Amino acid sequence: MRFVRKNITVPATMDARLRRLAKTRGASQSGLIVHLVAIGLATELGEGDPLLRYLGAIEGPADLSATVDKTVYGAGRSR
Repeated sequence: MRFVRKNITVPATMDARLRRLAKTRGASQSGLIVHLVAIGLATELGEGDPLLRYLGAIEGPADLSATVDKTVYGAGRSR
């Protein structure tokens, strides 16, 4: 993969947020920016998050997240 250097200017508040998030993730600021730009481009192009393609594909009760063990494993049984 070929990389191209870009020089960008961001507001100081955004810089502080990027620094904190990169440190929290143990990532470089550059890598984090590339990741975030990729997500933004995918959203702009209508590709979005691949996981969201499955949104609504699973049928179940409205409280599925709260009753996942019962839904997946059956009543009275947990993981």
